[in-house]
Amino acid sequence: MAALRAGALGLLSGEQGAAPRVYGPTEERILGATLRLLGRRGVKRLAMQEVSEVAGVSRGTLYRYFPSKDQLLAGVAEFDERRFTVGLARAFEGVDDPVERVKALVSFAFDYIRTHPARSLFGSEPDFVLGYLLSHLPKLEDALLEQLGDAFDAMPVVAGGWASRRQVADIIVRLFTSSFVIPEPDDRVLVQSINAILLHVS
Repeated sequence: MAALRAGALGLLSGEQGAAPRVYGPTEERILGATLRLLGRRGVKRLAMQEVSEVAGVSRGTLYRYFPSKDQLLAGVAEFDERRFTVGLARAFEGVDDPVERVKALVSFAFDYIRTHPARSLFGSEPDFVLGYLLSHLPKLEDALLEQLGDAFDAMPVVAGGWASRRQVADIIVRLFTSSFVIPEPDDRVLVQSINAILLHVS
């Protein structure tokens, strides 16, 4: 998630091109509970005891999967990356047209940000979140380049030679991360605006 180890928006799971990790039901319950608690408690106030209670597992079970809070935070970051990766893959299913793939990405990414269980973390620990976002922008760009590929060439700014794929990916990532920090009153308007900028369509 936005404040953890492996990707502010969870754009990629593990190494580039790696298969998404599969979680067992107990591990998934623990990580899902942690993600929700981070939005309410923040990183500093997150307690292992509360995680075990919310997840409905014993402390022994929790520590068997995650022996420390740091390992739990690293695990929930990877878990959130997988949530995004799997969700984006579903959004792309059956969408072959490059323009429609770009639109699917924009729609899915902003919906993911809007409904993220830990979005409020910026309000309680802004320095942590901002530092994290800045340190992970390059990885997010790489993820976009891999996920969209040739679809970038459907963007007039790339097709016309005014910007490279990487430059456009950098702009998209910065827009996504800024919307995480500064919520948009009407996400539909923001999505339409970004589509208009990237594709010259509404």
